Amino acid sequence: MTKSVKDKIWEKALSKIAVRPQSKNELRQKLKEAFPEEDHLIESTLTEMENLQLISDRNFTEQFLAHLTQKAIGRLKIMVETRKKGLDPDLVDTMLLNMEWSEEESCKRAYEEKMRTLREEDPVKRKRKLLSFLRNRGFKDTVIYKFLK
Repeated sequence: MTKSVKDKIWEKALSKIAVRPQSKNELRQKLKEAFPEEDHLIESTLTEMENLQLISDRNFTEQFLAHLTQKAIGRLKIMVETRKKGLDPDLVDTMLLNMEWSEEESCKRAYEEKMRTLREEDPVKRKRKLLSFLRNRGFKDTVIYKFLK
């Protein structure tokens, strides 16, 4: 018996979420790569999966933020990473505010981490390297300057 396209889309979607949780947008992109002509079936599959609570952007956002906030990265980097996953920026902001996460504490961890490995003798160069490192980690200058004084 031959499988219908709908069945194949379901199988693909289930195999993707079995490996790791996915945002709805992320899953949509992967399904569109595999089934480029089946937009309507993909959307109906995603809606059914949401209704069955197999996928949930709210739950995914919560898990992904818990993962990201364990890293020594700043709010800007978190926003970039969540945007890549297609997550709602307002939901991300709300969840970040409700979490026990402090950008200052995260910056402090990143700063201390870098200071352990930084071998630069010249204080001006050391400060420049630290500033660049912390900016690349997604911290705002106002947060960074608290540690560079």
